[in-house]
Amino acid sequence: MTSSKVSEILGDTHPSLEREIAMALRAAIVDGEFEPGTRLIELDIAARFNVSQGTIRAALKYLQAQGLVAYRPRRGNFVITVEKTDIYEISVLRESLEALGARLAAKRIDDAGRKQLQDIVRAMRKAAEDGNRKKLMELDFDFHRAVIDISGHRRLMEIYERLEGQTRMFLRLTDRFYNDLNDIPSLHEPLVAAITEGDAEAAFQLAIRHADADAEELISSMSLALRPA
Repeated sequence: MTSSKVSEILGDTHPSLEREIAMALRAAIVDGEFEPGTRLIELDIAARFNVSQGTIRAALKYLQAQGLVAYRPRRGNFVITVEKTDIYEISVLRESLEALGARLAAKRIDDAGRKQLQDIVRAMRKAAEDGNRKKLMELDFDFHRAVIDISGHRRLMEIYERLEGQTRMFLRLTDRFYNDLNDIPSLHEPLVAAITEGDAEAAFQLAIRHADADAEELISSMSLALRPA
């Protein structure tokens, strides 16, 4: 992947090279190209992007700060593994941030915000009808990020951005629970209605239930997978 291609993916014409590489690596991690527990070898990644190992080292530090990569002394950098405790912690934090974002968004929603959320849910419905699971997962994240942006709370946006990579991993893991893809837009539609109608308390409660159910099902499935035969 070339540097210009990475910039195209990021939608940023003037990012630092280290950030470009970090974002491309993050995409590879959350898309499952690098599975949890995979060792990230600086020399191999440097060759992949045709950059120096120093650039890769800086990019990996960025991903360490986002919680997607863990450095182990004398062993190197590894994609984080996702255990039951991680799922619980990510879920609780995500749920709290998204519920607060939904409440604040409902209080300050305008016509542009209404159109943005309604357009995303319409696109989700189309992706579900087309059977495009990957597109639907991306739109799911776009929706929640849009709600956070509409909230107008700068520090909330910053914290949510730091959790973004781990949240994307969470969404990829929970995506398999939806056999009927139409369940995903159906789950979002009441939340959109509450936000666009300015019902802050309903939006808050719907956002909490939205995240919590996925976490409980994922933790339950992991427990079954670990149970001795």
